[in-house]
Amino acid sequence: MINVNVLGIDVYHGKKIVSNDTYINHFKEKGKDYTHFFEDVIGMDKRYLIDSQTENSLTMAIAAAKKVLNKAGIRGTDLDMIVLSSFFPEFTVPPSSIKLHQAIGAKPECVCLDLNGNCAGMILSLDNVTKYMSVTKNVNRALIVGSDYINSVVNPDNELCYGHFGDAACAIILEKTKEDRGLLGAKCRINSLEHNNILFPGCGVSKLHDTARNEWLLDWKPFENVSLDSAAQNMRDLLQENHLTPGDVSMFCFSQYAYANVVDLRELLGIDESRSLFIGSEYGYTGASSPFIAFYEALRQGSVKRGDYVMFWTIGAGSQNIAVLLRY
Repeated sequence: MINVNVLGIDVYHGKKIVSNDTYINHFKEKGKDYTHFFEDVIGMDKRYLIDSQTENSLTMAIAAAKKVLNKAGIRGTDLDMIVLSSFFPEFTVPPSSIKLHQAIGAKPECVCLDLNGNCAGMILSLDNVTKYMSVTKNVNRALIVGSDYINSVVNPDNELCYGHFGDAACAIILEKTKEDRGLLGAKCRINSLEHNNILFPGCGVSKLHDTARNEWLLDWKPFENVSLDSAAQNMRDLLQENHLTPGDVSMFCFSQYAYANVVDLRELLGIDESRSLFIGSEYGYTGASSPFIAFYEALRQGSVKRGDYVMFWTIGAGSQNIAVLLRY
C-alpha cells in the first residue's frame, strides 16, 4: 500500500438543469426516436449544464478546487502538486494547471501538470500522483481536479453523444499519511484497435485551419460495447492480489457513461445497487470526473467511511480500461 489520505473531495456543476425531453425532441425532429437510448441505455433523466457565455472547463476546475480547499481547511500555498485532467482543456498553452495554480494562490515550489487520459484521466491521475508522492520527499499534498466541458465540441447531429454529457468538475486533495490507508494498486488494459472510434478534433489538429467546423467537432463512431468482462476481470485480479473479494469493497465507483454498463458490472461482480451508485441520471455523463462524483455522493450518503475499500473503474477513448483500488 502507498499511504495517502484523501483529505477532501468536492464538486462543482452547472446550474442549468436540462431534461431528456430537450434531446429526445431534437432527434424526433430529425425523424429519429432515441427515447429508449436516453432512458434505458445511458439512463439519463437530467443533466447540469453551465452558462457557456461565462463558464468553461477551467472556471469549473477553479470553483471545485476552491470548494475542496475550503472544506479541507487549507490554502493553495499548502499544496506541493496540482494536476488538472480534462478531455478538452480551456488552454493548452500555458497548461491549464498553471492557470489553476494562479487562481488559487498556490506557491512557486509546486509541480503543475495537465494529464489528458480522456474519460480515464482522473483515475490515471490518482494512480500516478500517488506513486509520484511516494518517491518525492517534498511533495506531501496534491490537488487533483477533473473538469470537462465536452458539450462545447459535440456534434448536434451525432446521436451517440449529443445530449449525453453534463458539465461538472470534481476536486480531491491527497496527503501523505502513516495511517493504514491509501492506494493498493491499479490494473490497466489497452485496446488500441479502437483508436479511430472517438476522435477530437475529428480531422486532426494539423487540418483545423482547412476544415469546416462540423468536420472538426467530436467524431464519435458506432463501436462494439465496452468489454465489461475485461473490466470485471481487471477488478477481480486487483482484489485477488490484495487478498480481497468483491464483498470486502464498500463502494464500486464505476464510469457513469451508461446505466446499462453499471447494471451489467453489478451482475458480473455479484454486487448490488447500494454498493455501486449510478448518479449519471442526475449529473449526466461528466467524463473524467464521473467515478469521483459517484464517490463524492457515496460519502455524502454515508455509504463509505474511513478504512473502507473503494474500487474506481472507467474506460477512456482509444480505448483504456483502468481500475484502481483504494483504502479510504
